[in-house]
Amino acid sequence: MTTWLAWGFFAAVTTATGTGVALWIACGLGFQLAVDSFVVTDTTLSLVFAVCGVAVAWRRPRNPIGWLLLGGGAAHAGTVLSLGLLALGLHADWDPATLRVLVTLALAFWPLGLRLFVPLALLFFPTGSLPGPRWRPVAWGTAALGGLFWLWSVTTPEPYALGGPSGYLRDLSWPPLEPYRAQTDLLGIFVPMLIDLAALIVRYRWGDERLRRQMLWLMLAVLCAVPWWPLGMNAEALQVLITAQPIAMAVAILCPQVLDIQWVVSRALLYMTLSLGVLGVYTAVVLFLDRVLRETFHIGGAALVAIAVAIAFHPVRGVLQHGIDRLLYGDRSDPVRALNRLGARLTDETGLDGLLLAVRDALRVPYAAFHLEGRAVAASGTPPPGCAMVPLPAPGTKAAELVVGTRRGQARLDAEDLRTLQVLVVPLGVAVRATVLSEQLQSSRERLVSAREEERRRLRRDLHDGLGPTLTGLAFTADAARNLVRSDPATAELLLDQLRGHASGAIDEIRRLVEGLRPPALDELGLVAALARQAERLSHRVGGAPLAITIDAPGRLPQLPAAVEVAAYRIATEALTNAARHSRADHALVRVRVDDALRIEVTDNGGPSALPWQAGVGLSTMAERAAELAGWCRCRPGPEGGEVSAVLPLRSD
Repeated sequence: MTTWLAWGFFAAVTTATGTGVALWIACGLGFQLAVDSFVVTDTTLSLVFAVCGVAVAWRRPRNPIGWLLLGGGAAHAGTVLSLGLLALGLHADWDPATLRVLVTLALAFWPLGLRLFVPLALLFFPTGSLPGPRWRPVAWGTAALGGLFWLWSVTTPEPYALGGPSGYLRDLSWPPLEPYRAQTDLLGIFVPMLIDLAALIVRYRWGDERLRRQMLWLMLAVLCAVPWWPLGMNAEALQVLITAQPIAMAVAILCPQVLDIQWVVSRALLYMTLSLGVLGVYTAVVLFLDRVLRETFHIGGAALVAIAVAIAFHPVRGVLQHGIDRLLYGDRSDPVRALNRLGARLTDETGLDGLLLAVRDALRVPYAAFHLEGRAVAASGTPPPGCAMVPLPAPGTKAAELVVGTRRGQARLDAEDLRTLQVLVVPLGVAVRATVLSEQLQSSRERLVSAREEERRRLRRDLHDGLGPTLTGLAFTADAARNLVRSDPATAELLLDQLRGHASGAIDEIRRLVEGLRPPALDELGLVAALARQAERLSHRVGGAPLAITIDAPGRLPQLPAAVEVAAYRIATEALTNAARHSRADHALVRVRVDDALRIEVTDNGGPSALPWQAGVGLSTMAERAAELAGWCRCRPGPEGGEVSAVLPLRSD
């Protein structure tokens, strides 16, 4: 429904405008008279406002800006149609009353667009809502102010250039203000603009990256009008500004990314500032020299002044370019400043999120994130459609990347952005590495605490459910034997035999618990001898050929950390157990070497395997034991059989 309403509104505006222009042409009136009577101006504004308004209302029907622009187009179209009918009435000698009505309508329509609809549209730009609840009185005040200036505009005593009577509302004018009508008309334009400017500044100050880029389109519209003012063409400058505003609003709302608006505005600001500066300095110097050296100053002197001004403004260009780039692109042209900004974040407590915010502030980008193995570990901002990925030099981390969102209107980051990022990725990589290590340390601590508590729970369960009842039974049996030792010695002796058997079982249970904590063979025999004893047990297969196991180790090992010794023993015995149970090997080799780490290698001749090994509980446990000590364990089929290699680092202290 709203779509059809917008297009119907647009059709009415264009029809009214076309009819007014057709009547003007049919009456044989010339183009210059159309310019002097503002027919050309109102026709241009009605079409521009209508096209921009219907585009916004069609695509964003809930945004009031589209409907306000359509209202502005309708206001100017009403003036064009009224002027066309006025031209026809003058040509056909209509009665004066009808002509006065047409003049009144022509004067009444167009101020609605410039005095009311445009200021309100700018107040709601670009979101379609006010900057905040406190701005509602401002909106009502803007509308009331627009009504007052509209009333002042319709009381103008000046007839149109094509002639005719004055309007019916002429008598409402206030004579004391008539000498200041031109100044009052300008106030009617610039006072609402100042209110809108305040609202736009508030939006820009507190808005996000997308909103700021939308507002830069309005700045571009203003910059299009600026060059006309130094040339004394104030009316033309105002015409360009008023015409460019709805175009800028429509583009900003519907497709702000169509251009890199920051680049366009920065270059426009730069060269406009330089041009105005050069023109002003040149004019001032020439006028000064002409006054001082009135008789000797000639065209050659003016040329020398122009050259001197151009040379003087060359360094000014660099300063202006740097300032404008910093305003729109951050510190990308000053990597040292960006690095200092990043260094300040490294010393606070904000972590990776603070670093990403510093990157966004330094480059004025809408999004930044750290990715590890394709997974975002920290992010700041809203991801745009396009992102650039820069690898991070973070040793010990896999596939670490800095993901930076492109600015709106950019398909990719500029070369200058990438150069600055190459400077920033070094400290960023160090920070990511430190954060990953910190998280790994915390995770390791949590696993240690969890493992310790699980081990305590297991010991409690084994003691309570296994050893506890056994010892209780021993106590009951001892009491029974004591009670029968005199009355029934035979039964008492039988109970004592049972007591001995139960005590032996309790001892075995205690040994099992101790074995679970740490293999006693390591303390009794040492690592190599304990492995030899375990190899002797595993060499006798049940229902199969024997497995010959060779231990290749130094005659004397240095004092090993307890955790390393246990991990090496468990990994080697698990590998030998797998070879004895799951392979057809008749020989296995255990090689032990020590340098800066304890190196364990277990191989067998069970034959090659075409398929990789599936990681079961045993293989996973071996890998976890090595990883807990900052080492590694690799299990795979080799050319002759299974291969298990483990490296367990030894602490230097």
